[in-house]
Amino acid sequence: MAAKKPADLSGLVATKGQAAPVANVPARSAAPAEEAEANNVPLNFRVSADLRRRFRVFAANHDLKLNELLRLAFDEYEKRHGH
Repeated sequence: MAAKKPADLSGLVATKGQAAPVANVPARSAAPAEEAEANNVPLNFRVSADLRRRFRVFAANHDLKLNELLRLAFDEYEKRHGH
């Protein structure tokens, strides 16, 4: 029985900085300019572990990003408190 010819795997690994996009794969759609501008400032503060877990679980269960959930919650708070 003849030995199998080894598969050519040379195209599977790229040197850092020299990777090329795979053919026939659609590019990611860029975020709308308004959203990109709105999401460029960090907001950092500490919360309890329980609040963090509840917030993340709620966001995941409702297909929301964390910053989207925070914005929605704050918008609703502002509506209710008249500011």
